[in-house]
Amino acid sequence: MASSSGRQKPSKPDDKAQPAPAVDWKALDIEARRVDPAALKRREKNAHYMAPAMFKRLVDNVRIDGKLTTTVLVCQNADGSLEILSGHHRTAAAIEAGLLLVDALVITTPLTEKRKVAIQLSHNSINGEDDRSLLAELYASLDIDAKKFSGLDDSVLSVGKGLTAAALGGANIKYDELLFAFLPEDRIKFEIEIEALAKRAKRFRIHAAPQSVFDGFFDAIVRTKHQLNIVNSGIALSVMARLAEERLDQLEAEQQDKTDAA
Repeated sequence: MASSSGRQKPSKPDDKAQPAPAVDWKALDIEARRVDPAALKRREKNAHYMAPAMFKRLVDNVRIDGKLTTTVLVCQNADGSLEILSGHHRTAAAIEAGLLLVDALVITTPLTEKRKVAIQLSHNSINGEDDRSLLAELYASLDIDAKKFSGLDDSVLSVGKGLTAAALGGANIKYDELLFAFLPEDRIKFEIEIEALAKRAKRFRIHAAPQSVFDGFFDAIVRTKHQLNIVNSGIALSVMARLAEERLDQLEAEQQDKTDAA
């Protein structure tokens, strides 16, 4: 009678195959799918952010197109869930725009957390650069609706900016030259507003300012454009001059009230 010690235990019919081990650096298996954007799992940490105004522009563009024109990259986890690696804002915009399905590239190869993070960061950081002159040429060829859709503004037209050395107090200081273009009627209005401001502050004459002042000035232009939905930087500057004049009127009125009270 044969011994049973050499027999192999037969596998049970209901035994489940173990999932493949997660990998770091090997070729990936990827397939295209149509998925429900609301069912995609967001990563807890995402270093890539988008300003509210830009996100609104993205939502509006998705509504106009009726679909995402770039795919979302996701990975399939062991539990079958789909986790976003690239495209968090596009997914959120698709949900906001009411899309029921979006195109996604699904990585079916099991991934370690390290590789997930590496893919996520690479998609946010590895980008090309624009030829500024060609970008300005392409942007200038668009009508107002197409310019709005592009997500850019008229600042891309300022390609002639350069550094000029100026002597001040015995030191060579580099400064940036900014060029603002106005329509004729806007230019006249802006000059009037600037002249009014100059009359209020005759004793102040600024010849140069530190970089921090320019940064604040630039941020103020961007904030004005975002808050008031202005595309043209020249118009934004004109509005800023008007707002400054209104504030000066308020300060003068407050000062007069203090004088009268005294």
